[in-house]
Amino acid sequence: MKVVILGLGNIGLSVARHVMQSKRYNVFGYDISEKAVIKAELHDVPSSTAWIPDADIYVVAVNTWFKNGCPDMSAIDDVCSRIRKDALICIESTLSVGTARMLSEKYGLKNVVVCPHRWWQEDQEKYGVVQTRVLGALNKESLIRGAAFYQSLSVPFRKVSSLEVAELVKVTENANRFVEIAFAESLFMTCKKCDIPFEEIRCECNTLKRDDYQVQILEARQGIGGECLPKDVRYLLSMMSSPILKGAIEADDLFKKNGGNHK
Repeated sequence: MKVVILGLGNIGLSVARHVMQSKRYNVFGYDISEKAVIKAELHDVPSSTAWIPDADIYVVAVNTWFKNGCPDMSAIDDVCSRIRKDALICIESTLSVGTARMLSEKYGLKNVVVCPHRWWQEDQEKYGVVQTRVLGALNKESLIRGAAFYQSLSVPFRKVSSLEVAELVKVTENANRFVEIAFAESLFMTCKKCDIPFEEIRCECNTLKRDDYQVQILEARQGIGGECLPKDVRYLLSMMSSPILKGAIEADDLFKKNGGNHK
């Protein structure tokens, strides 16, 4: 069977290499970036910027954005418009809620699953491609085929009731992380103002551990960056009225404005 990885950034390339290592599939990669294609080919992943071949399975790992005050799913839309309608489409990109179902209806996609990655660049050995995820499906056939694919790659997963649940789980995870970091940043600024050592406060608070509750104050670094957290907290905020999320964004902006955690 042929698997095409759509998007060869950090996530997509890691997925492509893992699928190849399974030795169960013929693997091909696609990206609009010539640089990404060259890098993939250096890892023995045949790739192209020019065309998307027919395949039995497509793994979608292209970027999504938040632009002009709303989620931007244009890259997902583009690749989904150019693939086989009866293939299995496994979307690992972060989506605004409702995107996968909308695209399946728009382009007549028959077999769609959403299985968001939880890959973490800072510890790829522990939090790489193979870690527990959630898996939501368009229909029963999609679920059967999607489950079989991820099982063949030794990727553990938890089945959820719909595409939308899987989409919202991913967005919620990252938004929650954003809030936790923003709280640490606010605490850091308060400690600095009061001339109290933040790391001592953090260390001592984190000793509180009970069966039903544990304090975990995170590090306060140089502000919340990267491709995921700043975007995903805004995806969730676009769905709900939340003073907490708005406050977290404002807290992070203030922390950055004040210079972050310069040691």
